[in-house]
Amino acid sequence: MAKKKYITNYSIENIAQSIVKDNPTGKRYGLEDKRMLYEERLQFLEDFPQLKAILSLDHIHTHNIPKAKMITHLAIIPPEIIVVDSRIQDMCYLPYWTFYGSGEGSFGRCSGVGAFSCCPPFNLEAEKVQALLDKANIFLALQFKPLIIGSGLGDPGEQFRILNLLADEIDTLLGKGAVIQKFGGGPCFACYPEVCLCEGKCRAPQLKIPSLEGMGVCVDQLCKDIAFLTGNEKWKITWIKGFGTDDQVPKKSKGTQGLAITVKP
Repeated sequence: MAKKKYITNYSIENIAQSIVKDNPTGKRYGLEDKRMLYEERLQFLEDFPQLKAILSLDHIHTHNIPKAKMITHLAIIPPEIIVVDSRIQDMCYLPYWTFYGSGEGSFGRCSGVGAFSCCPPFNLEAEKVQALLDKANIFLALQFKPLIIGSGLGDPGEQFRILNLLADEIDTLLGKGAVIQKFGGGPCFACYPEVCLCEGKCRAPQLKIPSLEGMGVCVDQLCKDIAFLTGNEKWKITWIKGFGTDDQVPKKSKGTQGLAITVKP
């Protein structure tokens, strides 16, 4: 009997992939299952031409928000293949070194944890996120082009305005509540330039958008699956090493966000 192969080192990617291999969704769907569900969902969308037109890069690029044109990848995937796990949320608590300006830097968890109202522990538990995805029948994934960290990012609230605008368009077309959940890339800046009220308080609950990772979604696997399903390897992410240091690799990052949508046949 062949021995199972386990991932043994502690890179962020390998920790994420170990969680995927131990997650019920990760175990349930093989590549062919994912391919079949993906093709079914694309065919399903053909019956909703107005929605299909909204869920396109051409349409998103018409929005009068500068960062809208920086969205370079879009995919419609079956939400049931998305891995959601509380251990992904736990990774927000992992400590790491950061160096900004002069000095010795600091070693600790992400500063959003326990502070921003859309970061752990203030967002939904993974089980509730999974329940929301179970109600959806399509998932829209968006990805921005790589940008040099610390420059060219502009207004951090733009990605959230794009997603909220898109969600409003979908709800207007399909009915209120069609967008079951919004997922951002990184901490929520929906109220920017206003600062977050923090500690679970929110001045605009209808606009808030928690991050994919903070909601327990394994973005590493999500992007690997989309790369497989679409044939576009550019979807895959590269984990940053030495974040905030002079030796940081890579120097660029790209945000991934999404919408869980229910469409009644």
